Amino acid sequence: MRQIESRIPQVNVNSFLKQIAIDSLSGVENVKRKLAKEFGQITIVGRGEGRTPDLAGIVHPDFIAFSKQSEEPIIVETKDTTRQNPTDRFQAMFYNGVAEKYGVYLLEQRVEDGKAMFSPKTVRSKAQTILIYPRLSQYSAVDEVFVADQEMIRGVWEAKQLGLKGLSPATKCSKKCPHHRLKADLPEGSIEPLPPPPLLFSQGMIDAGYDLDGHYQTSYAWKLLPVEARLAIILRRLSDNATSALKDWLISTAGLDEETAEIIVHADKREKVLSSKPDAEKLLKQLKGELEPWREILKTRLTTSAPSILGRATAVYSLPSGSRSFVKDAYARWK
Repeated sequence: MRQIESRIPQVNVNSFLKQIAIDSLSGVENVKRKLAKEFGQITIVGRGEGRTPDLAGIVHPDFIAFSKQSEEPIIVETKDTTRQNPTDRFQAMFYNGVAEKYGVYLLEQRVEDGKAMFSPKTVRSKAQTILIYPRLSQYSAVDEVFVADQEMIRGVWEAKQLGLKGLSPATKCSKKCPHHRLKADLPEGSIEPLPPPPLLFSQGMIDAGYDLDGHYQTSYAWKLLPVEARLAIILRRLSDNATSALKDWLISTAGLDEETAEIIVHADKREKVLSSKPDAEKLLKQLKGELEPWREILKTRLTTSAPSILGRATAVYSLPSGSRSFVKDAYARWK
Protein backbone atom coordinates (compact mmCIF):
# COMPACT_ATOMS: atom_id res chain seq x y z
CA MET A 1 0.00 0.00 0.00
CA ARG A 2 2.86 2.39 0.71
CA GLN A 3 4.23 1.82 -2.79
CA ILE A 4 0.80 2.36 -4.35
CA GLU A 5 0.23 5.53 -2.34
CA SER A 6 3.63 6.92 -3.35
CA ARG A 7 3.04 6.23 -7.04
CA ILE A 8 -0.66 7.18 -7.07
CA PRO A 9 -1.06 10.09 -4.62
CA GLN A 10 -4.84 10.22 -5.24
CA VAL A 11 -5.16 7.02 -3.21
CA ASN A 12 -4.29 8.99 -0.07
CA VAL A 13 -7.26 11.32 -0.42
CA ASN A 14 -9.78 9.07 -2.17
CA SER A 15 -11.25 6.45 0.18
CA PHE A 16 -12.92 4.64 -2.75
CA LEU A 17 -9.60 4.17 -4.58
CA LYS A 18 -7.93 3.14 -1.36
CA GLN A 19 -10.52 0.44 -0.69
CA ILE A 20 -10.14 -0.90 -4.25
CA ALA A 21 -6.37 -1.13 -3.76
CA ILE A 22 -6.76 -2.90 -0.40
CA ASP A 23 -9.35 -5.35 -1.81
CA SER A 24 -7.15 -6.06 -4.83
CA LEU A 25 -4.03 -6.71 -2.75
CA SER A 26 -5.76 -9.02 -0.30
CA GLY A 27 -7.55 -10.73 -3.19
CA VAL A 28 -4.30 -11.38 -5.02
CA GLU A 29 -2.85 -13.05 -1.92
CA ASN A 30 -5.90 -15.31 -1.62
CA VAL A 31 -5.81 -16.19 -5.32
CA LYS A 32 -2.08 -16.89 -5.13
CA ARG A 33 -2.64 -19.49 -2.41
CA LYS A 34 -5.47 -21.15 -4.35
CA LEU A 35 -3.43 -21.26 -7.56
CA ALA A 36 -0.46 -22.78 -5.75
CA LYS A 37 -2.64 -25.65 -4.53
CA GLU A 38 -3.96 -26.41 -8.04
CA PHE A 39 -0.98 -25.62 -10.27
CA GLY A 40 2.03 -25.61 -8.00
CA GLN A 41 4.50 -22.74 -8.26
CA ILE A 42 3.60 -20.36 -11.08
CA THR A 43 6.21 -17.91 -12.29
CA ILE A 44 5.29 -14.90 -14.38
CA VAL A 45 8.06 -14.32 -16.91
CA GLY A 46 6.80 -11.20 -18.64
CA ARG A 47 4.27 -9.62 -20.92
CA GLY A 48 3.41 -11.53 -24.07
CA GLU A 49 2.26 -10.40 -27.47
CA GLY A 50 0.21 -12.74 -29.63
CA ARG A 51 0.14 -12.42 -33.41
CA THR A 52 -2.95 -13.20 -35.51
CA PRO A 53 -1.70 -13.12 -39.12
CA ASP A 54 -5.04 -13.90 -40.80
CA LEU A 55 -6.68 -10.97 -39.00
CA ALA A 56 -3.55 -8.78 -39.28
CA GLY A 57 -3.84 -8.19 -35.55
CA ILE A 58 -2.02 -8.37 -32.22
CA VAL A 59 -3.36 -9.44 -28.83
CA HIS A 60 -1.86 -8.27 -25.54
CA PRO A 61 -2.69 -10.49 -22.57
CA ASP A 62 -1.46 -9.18 -19.24
CA PHE A 63 1.24 -11.78 -18.57
CA ILE A 64 2.79 -15.05 -19.70
CA ALA A 65 3.65 -17.51 -16.94
CA PHE A 66 4.92 -21.05 -16.52
CA SER A 67 4.19 -23.72 -13.95
CA LYS A 68 6.60 -26.41 -12.77
CA GLN A 69 3.83 -28.95 -13.40
CA SER A 70 3.54 -28.26 -17.13
CA GLU A 71 5.74 -27.18 -20.02
CA GLU A 72 2.87 -25.32 -21.69
CA PRO A 73 2.64 -21.57 -21.02
CA ILE A 74 -0.09 -20.06 -18.90
CA ILE A 75 -1.66 -16.81 -20.06
CA VAL A 76 -2.65 -14.61 -17.12
CA GLU A 77 -5.36 -11.99 -17.51
CA THR A 78 -6.40 -9.85 -14.53
CA LYS A 79 -9.84 -8.26 -14.28
CA ASP A 80 -10.33 -5.45 -11.77
CA THR A 81 -14.11 -5.91 -11.61
CA THR A 82 -16.55 -7.06 -8.95
CA ARG A 83 -18.20 -9.67 -11.17
CA GLN A 84 -17.22 -12.19 -13.81
CA ASN A 85 -18.42 -11.24 -17.27
CA PRO A 86 -19.21 -13.74 -20.06
CA THR A 87 -16.96 -11.75 -22.40
CA ASP A 88 -13.99 -12.49 -20.11
CA ARG A 89 -14.29 -16.20 -20.84
CA PHE A 90 -14.54 -15.61 -24.57
CA GLN A 91 -11.40 -13.43 -24.41
CA ALA A 92 -9.56 -16.25 -22.64
CA MET A 93 -10.76 -18.79 -25.23
CA PHE A 94 -9.57 -16.46 -28.00
CA TYR A 95 -6.12 -16.14 -26.38
CA ASN A 96 -5.93 -19.94 -26.22
CA GLY A 97 -7.01 -20.13 -29.86
CA VAL A 98 -4.26 -17.77 -30.99
CA ALA A 99 -1.73 -20.04 -29.29
CA GLU A 100 -3.22 -23.22 -30.75
CA LYS A 101 -3.73 -22.05 -34.35
CA TYR A 102 -0.71 -19.83 -34.87
CA GLY A 103 1.53 -20.95 -32.04
CA VAL A 104 3.10 -17.53 -31.68
CA TYR A 105 3.39 -15.54 -28.46
CA LEU A 106 6.35 -13.19 -28.40
CA LEU A 107 8.22 -12.42 -25.19
CA GLU A 108 10.77 -9.61 -25.18
CA GLN A 109 12.17 -8.34 -21.89
CA ARG A 110 11.33 -10.91 -19.24
CA VAL A 111 12.52 -12.80 -16.15
CA GLU A 112 13.78 -16.39 -16.24
CA ASP A 113 15.16 -18.19 -13.19
CA GLY A 114 15.19 -14.89 -11.36
CA LYS A 115 17.35 -13.19 -14.00
CA ALA A 116 16.40 -10.36 -16.35
CA MET A 117 16.51 -11.52 -19.96
CA PHE A 118 16.54 -9.23 -22.97
CA SER A 119 16.75 -11.65 -25.89
CA PRO A 120 13.36 -12.00 -27.66
CA LYS A 121 11.76 -15.40 -27.33
CA THR A 122 8.92 -16.88 -29.37
CA VAL A 123 6.70 -19.30 -27.49
CA ARG A 124 5.15 -21.80 -29.91
CA SER A 125 2.82 -23.96 -27.89
CA LYS A 126 -0.74 -24.55 -26.82
CA ALA A 127 -1.69 -22.50 -23.78
CA GLN A 128 -4.15 -22.21 -20.93
CA THR A 129 -5.55 -18.89 -19.73
CA ILE A 130 -6.22 -18.04 -16.10
CA LEU A 131 -8.60 -15.15 -15.43
CA ILE A 132 -7.84 -13.52 -12.07
CA TYR A 133 -10.35 -11.37 -10.21
CA PRO A 134 -8.42 -9.79 -7.31
CA ARG A 135 -11.39 -7.89 -5.86
CA LEU A 136 -13.39 -11.13 -5.76
CA SER A 137 -10.48 -13.27 -4.47
CA GLN A 138 -11.35 -15.65 -7.31
CA TYR A 139 -9.85 -17.06 -10.47
CA SER A 140 -11.11 -19.07 -13.43
CA ALA A 141 -8.92 -21.46 -15.41
CA VAL A 142 -10.03 -21.65 -19.04
CA ASP A 143 -8.92 -24.61 -21.16
CA GLU A 144 -11.49 -24.22 -23.95
CA VAL A 145 -10.31 -22.84 -27.25
CA PHE A 146 -11.95 -20.54 -29.75
CA VAL A 147 -10.33 -20.85 -33.15
CA ALA A 148 -11.75 -18.77 -35.98
CA ASP A 149 -11.88 -20.89 -39.13
CA GLN A 150 -11.13 -19.48 -42.57
CA GLU A 151 -14.82 -19.07 -43.40
CA MET A 152 -15.30 -16.85 -40.36
CA ILE A 153 -12.10 -14.91 -41.04
CA ARG A 154 -13.17 -14.29 -44.62
CA GLY A 155 -16.52 -13.14 -43.27
CA VAL A 156 -14.77 -10.63 -41.02
CA TRP A 157 -12.85 -9.18 -43.94
CA GLU A 158 -15.95 -9.14 -46.13
CA ALA A 159 -17.75 -7.15 -43.42
CA LYS A 160 -14.81 -4.72 -43.22
CA GLN A 161 -14.77 -4.23 -46.98
CA LEU A 162 -18.54 -3.73 -47.20
CA GLY A 163 -18.43 -1.35 -44.22
CA LEU A 164 -15.94 0.84 -46.09
CA LYS A 165 -18.47 0.99 -48.93
CA GLY A 166 -21.34 1.85 -46.58
CA LEU A 167 -22.87 -1.63 -46.90
CA SER A 168 -23.34 -4.63 -44.62
CA PRO A 169 -23.29 -8.38 -45.23
CA ALA A 170 -26.63 -10.12 -45.67
CA THR A 171 -28.13 -10.37 -42.17
CA LYS A 172 -30.07 -13.27 -40.66
CA CYS A 173 -30.76 -11.65 -37.32
CA SER A 174 -34.04 -11.83 -35.43
CA LYS A 175 -36.47 -8.99 -34.87
CA LYS A 176 -34.87 -8.52 -31.43
CA CYS A 177 -31.63 -7.34 -33.04
CA PRO A 178 -30.80 -3.76 -31.91
CA HIS A 179 -30.62 -2.46 -35.47
CA HIS A 180 -34.38 -3.14 -35.85
CA ARG A 181 -35.14 -1.34 -32.59
CA LEU A 182 -32.92 1.58 -33.56
CA LYS A 183 -34.40 1.56 -37.08
CA ALA A 184 -30.89 1.55 -38.53
CA ASP A 185 -30.74 1.23 -42.28
CA LEU A 186 -28.29 -1.55 -43.18
CA PRO A 187 -28.14 -1.77 -46.96
CA GLU A 188 -26.95 -5.25 -47.80
CA GLY A 189 -24.26 -6.21 -50.25
CA SER A 190 -21.77 -8.93 -51.07
CA ILE A 191 -18.16 -8.85 -52.11
CA GLU A 192 -15.28 -11.28 -52.54
CA PRO A 193 -13.17 -11.22 -49.35
CA LEU A 194 -9.68 -9.88 -49.99
CA PRO A 195 -6.42 -10.64 -48.15
CA PRO A 196 -5.60 -7.99 -45.51
CA PRO A 197 -3.50 -5.13 -46.94
CA PRO A 198 -0.78 -5.56 -44.24
CA LEU A 199 -0.40 -9.20 -45.28
CA LEU A 200 -0.07 -8.16 -48.94
CA PHE A 201 2.56 -5.58 -47.96
CA SER A 202 4.49 -8.20 -45.96
CA GLN A 203 4.45 -10.63 -48.87
CA GLY A 204 5.59 -7.79 -51.12
CA MET A 205 8.55 -7.04 -48.85
CA ILE A 206 9.58 -10.70 -48.87
CA ASP A 207 9.26 -10.86 -52.66
CA ALA A 208 11.48 -7.78 -52.86
CA GLY A 209 14.15 -9.64 -50.87
CA TYR A 210 13.68 -7.78 -47.59
CA ASP A 211 14.54 -9.76 -44.43
CA LEU A 212 11.72 -9.40 -41.90
CA ASP A 213 13.69 -11.38 -39.29
CA GLY A 214 16.53 -8.89 -39.61
CA HIS A 215 14.06 -6.00 -39.46
CA TYR A 216 12.68 -7.24 -36.15
CA GLN A 217 16.10 -7.89 -34.62
CA THR A 218 17.60 -4.55 -35.60
CA SER A 219 14.50 -2.60 -34.52
CA TYR A 220 14.34 -4.36 -31.16
CA ALA A 221 18.07 -4.05 -30.48
CA TRP A 222 18.03 -0.35 -31.33
CA LYS A 223 15.24 0.22 -28.77
CA LEU A 224 17.30 -1.58 -26.12
CA LEU A 225 20.29 0.74 -26.44
CA PRO A 226 20.57 3.78 -24.16
CA VAL A 227 19.95 7.12 -25.84
CA GLU A 228 23.61 8.07 -25.38
CA ALA A 229 24.78 4.95 -27.23
CA ARG A 230 22.35 5.55 -30.12
CA LEU A 231 23.49 9.14 -30.44
CA ALA A 232 27.16 8.13 -30.41
CA ILE A 233 26.53 5.57 -33.19
CA ILE A 234 24.58 8.05 -35.34
CA LEU A 235 27.28 10.72 -34.91
CA ARG A 236 30.02 8.11 -35.44
CA ARG A 237 31.64 9.02 -32.13
CA LEU A 238 31.80 5.52 -30.67
CA SER A 239 35.37 4.44 -29.92
CA ASP A 240 36.66 1.10 -31.16
CA ASN A 241 36.64 -0.31 -27.62
CA ALA A 242 33.11 0.92 -26.99
CA THR A 243 31.98 -0.48 -30.34
CA SER A 244 33.43 -3.88 -29.53
CA ALA A 245 31.92 -3.90 -26.03
CA LEU A 246 28.50 -2.85 -27.31
CA LYS A 247 28.58 -5.52 -30.00
CA ASP A 248 29.49 -8.21 -27.45
CA TRP A 249 26.62 -7.06 -25.20
CA LEU A 250 24.11 -7.24 -28.05
CA ILE A 251 25.22 -10.80 -28.84
CA SER A 252 25.44 -12.13 -25.28
CA THR A 253 22.54 -10.28 -23.65
CA ALA A 254 20.13 -9.28 -26.42
CA GLY A 255 20.60 -12.57 -28.26
CA LEU A 256 21.49 -11.03 -31.63
CA ASP A 257 23.54 -12.92 -34.16
CA GLU A 258 26.96 -11.45 -34.94
CA GLU A 259 25.91 -10.05 -38.33
CA THR A 260 22.96 -8.14 -36.87
CA ALA A 261 25.04 -6.81 -33.97
CA GLU A 262 27.64 -5.59 -36.49
CA ILE A 263 24.92 -3.70 -38.36
CA ILE A 264 23.67 -2.02 -35.19
CA VAL A 265 27.01 -0.65 -33.97
CA HIS A 266 28.11 0.75 -37.34
CA ALA A 267 26.07 3.70 -38.60
CA ASP A 268 26.88 3.18 -42.28
CA LYS A 269 25.80 -0.50 -42.22
CA ARG A 270 22.63 0.34 -40.30
CA GLU A 271 21.74 3.11 -42.73
CA LYS A 272 22.26 0.70 -45.65
CA VAL A 273 19.87 -1.82 -44.09
CA LEU A 274 17.28 0.86 -43.33
CA SER A 275 17.44 2.17 -46.89
CA SER A 276 16.90 -1.36 -48.26
CA LYS A 277 13.43 -1.57 -46.73
CA PRO A 278 10.77 -0.99 -49.41
CA ASP A 279 8.80 2.15 -48.61
CA ALA A 280 5.03 2.48 -48.93
CA GLU A 281 5.19 4.17 -52.33
CA LYS A 282 7.41 1.46 -53.78
CA LEU A 283 5.13 -1.29 -52.44
CA LEU A 284 2.06 0.39 -53.93
CA LYS A 285 3.71 0.22 -57.33
CA GLN A 286 5.06 -3.30 -56.85
CA LEU A 287 1.68 -4.63 -55.68
CA LYS A 288 -0.43 -2.65 -58.12
CA GLY A 289 -2.25 -5.73 -59.42
CA GLU A 290 -2.87 -7.33 -56.02
CA LEU A 291 -4.03 -4.03 -54.50
CA GLU A 292 -6.35 -3.00 -57.33
CA PRO A 293 -9.47 -4.53 -55.67
CA TRP A 294 -8.62 -2.63 -52.47
CA ARG A 295 -8.11 0.57 -54.45
CA GLU A 296 -11.63 0.24 -55.84
CA ILE A 297 -12.90 0.15 -52.24
CA LEU A 298 -10.59 2.68 -50.58
CA LYS A 299 -10.06 5.02 -53.55
CA THR A 300 -7.43 7.63 -52.65
CA ARG A 301 -7.37 6.43 -49.04
CA LEU A 302 -5.24 3.49 -50.09
CA THR A 303 -2.39 5.86 -50.97
CA THR A 304 -2.77 8.04 -47.89
CA SER A 305 -3.07 4.99 -45.62
CA ALA A 306 -0.13 3.11 -47.17
CA PRO A 307 2.46 4.21 -44.53
CA SER A 308 0.12 3.04 -41.73
CA ILE A 309 -0.48 -0.27 -43.53
CA LEU A 310 3.28 -0.75 -43.83
CA GLY A 311 3.70 -0.05 -40.12
CA ARG A 312 1.03 -2.61 -39.28
CA ALA A 313 2.67 -5.12 -41.63
CA THR A 314 6.05 -4.97 -39.88
CA ALA A 315 4.39 -4.93 -36.43
CA VAL A 316 2.36 -8.10 -37.06
CA TYR A 317 4.51 -10.17 -39.42
CA SER A 318 8.12 -9.56 -38.37
CA LEU A 319 9.45 -12.04 -35.79
CA PRO A 320 12.88 -12.77 -34.29
CA SER A 321 12.96 -15.78 -36.61
CA GLY A 322 10.58 -17.57 -38.96
CA SER A 323 8.93 -14.43 -40.35
CA ARG A 324 9.11 -15.68 -43.93
CA SER A 325 7.16 -18.90 -43.28
CA PHE A 326 4.78 -17.01 -40.95
CA VAL A 327 3.83 -14.70 -43.84
CA LYS A 328 3.80 -17.36 -46.53
CA ASP A 329 1.56 -19.69 -44.50
CA ALA A 330 -0.92 -16.87 -43.87
CA TYR A 331 -0.85 -15.85 -47.53
CA ALA A 332 -1.41 -19.46 -48.65
CA ARG A 333 -4.56 -19.69 -46.54
CA TRP A 334 -6.13 -17.04 -48.76
CA LYS A 335 -5.52 -19.05 -51.92
